[in-house]
Amino acid sequence: MKFYLFLFFAFIQLSLFGQDTSASKEDSIRIQREIKAKQWFLEKQKYNHERCSKDSIRAVNDSKTQNKYFINTPAPSGDEFPAEEELKIALNKYNIIWGGTWMGSDIGGYSPNSCYNRYMTEFTEDKFGQVFIDDLVKQSILSYAVKNPTILFEHNDHLDWMYEGNYSIADKLLNECFFKKFKYPTNYKTSSKENESFTEVGLELDENTNVLKINGFKHHIVNNYNQQFIPYFEKRIRNFIESSNFTLSSRAALYNGTRTSFKIYYK
Repeated sequence: MKFYLFLFFAFIQLSLFGQDTSASKEDSIRIQREIKAKQWFLEKQKYNHERCSKDSIRAVNDSKTQNKYFINTPAPSGDEFPAEEELKIALNKYNIIWGGTWMGSDIGGYSPNSCYNRYMTEFTEDKFGQVFIDDLVKQSILSYAVKNPTILFEHNDHLDWMYEGNYSIADKLLNECFFKKFKYPTNYKTSSKENESFTEVGLELDENTNVLKINGFKHHIVNNYNQQFIPYFEKRIRNFIESSNFTLSSRAALYNGTRTSFKIYYK
């Protein structure tokens, strides 16, 4: 019996020893992987720092003789800046070179010329003033939107400022576009208060054609007398949407989405 007990305990010890050896190997492999990953990260960080340093030195030297301006599009799928030609013309009046758009890395890595573009833009903004440059960018977008009002229905990171406030800039531009061909009924009674009466227009997107369609109206007509003209307003708004052929880009329709409503304000 003692002999069998001896064999049993010997077997248990060998099993435990085997488990310890296996665990030790796994720990060793894990540690080696962590060391390699850390080395790769440090080498990558060093490379990024070196490239960025070279970019910044080049930007400092170039800024002594020229001014450049770039717009950063957030990675990995930021919206395109729509008014490149308009901004190029606006910048050129002040001898600023339009460098275009650039997209950095979404994981903090280095992308070609990213630091150069960033520093050159900062130097230009420092020289002319942040507010001045921002105004040029906004004016270029406004100029583009007047000629291409469809962009006002697309969600775009560069246009967010146009939708702020109760009477947004986007709605103002759409109203200007609408009232170019709109005539009030002969007996319509105007109000002394601005933006008091309006129609909120609900929209939907035809997924096959990317064309915007009206799916409903919400009317806020303060003067009861003018409510008789609601059918007339709706007809003219439908004509505006259909005749202007508000067709969104395929990118906006698939990825960015659309504005689902806008407002028409009456006198």
